[in-house]
Amino acid sequence: MGCFLRRILILLSVPVLLLVAVYFVTDPYKTLHPFSLTYFDDTNRDYLSSELFVKNYPEYHYNSYVFCSSRGGGINTYQWLEYLPEGSTQFLFQAWGETITGIDQKISYIDEYRYPLDNVLMLIDIPLSFSRPQLPTLAMSIKNPRFSHQPRWVFQMVLLYDFIQKPSEWMRAVRKWRRSTPPTVTFDPISNDWEKGNKELDLSSPPEKDNMRSLSGKARTVFLRDYVDNPYVALPESKSVIDGSMTRVLNHIKGVFERHGTNYRIIVTPAYGYKYPSITEDDLRILQAVFGEENVYDFSGRK
Repeated sequence: MGCFLRRILILLSVPVLLLVAVYFVTDPYKTLHPFSLTYFDDTNRDYLSSELFVKNYPEYHYNSYVFCSSRGGGINTYQWLEYLPEGSTQFLFQAWGETITGIDQKISYIDEYRYPLDNVLMLIDIPLSFSRPQLPTLAMSIKNPRFSHQPRWVFQMVLLYDFIQKPSEWMRAVRKWRRSTPPTVTFDPISNDWEKGNKELDLSSPPEKDNMRSLSGKARTVFLRDYVDNPYVALPESKSVIDGSMTRVLNHIKGVFERHGTNYRIIVTPAYGYKYPSITEDDLRILQAVFGEENVYDFSGRK
């Protein structure tokens, strides 16, 4: 019976060991070898942004930052640069599903290395910025261990486990490894703007009629329901998401800003039809109490 069980265990372990070998050979998330602009994986935008910052800082000496989630992908930092003091250098710290604790980790890293922190735009998503764990367990949103201080082996085990759970990634990783497929997502290799060459792009919005014409029937209905000020559409009640622990994180960020003399603005982004479409009065008061009413801009919900 003992020999039979051992054989069963060996047979069951073979597929797992094979997947582990595929992971370490193909490096599907491009986190095992030194960071390269030529070969990277945008599955974890947080890791890409953080490694690009570490790689570039000795040359560009950034002093101005945008901290945001995927909703900040449309920001043109070169347009923002036009409003900053002469000699400013900007960087977009974007991460999928970014949390306030993730932003705090990045700001703490900058403070720890005594890098300048002259200008900051901090985008807050309600409720997502305050409703996710500090150390996510998904490849898409796990934090860079340089910034989270999570042991690198734990970081790799999280990515490995996530990889094993996704059969669609197995052959994709092998194909990319064999063909040395170049990255399909372009970004500015200096500022980390989502589109390479963002400096020259015109990001102004097209006329509203063109926006509406490009939408399908169902999408147009959603647009009208969620974005147009329709008094006949009732919005669900928002719930407060900033508790005591999150308030302490916000106060820590404010303390770093004060030490650096940072010129900052806090932006509460549009909710785009989420379950809680706007920030509550209590949460807004907390943000205003921490950062100052004059520095907090609320664009959530229907105004």
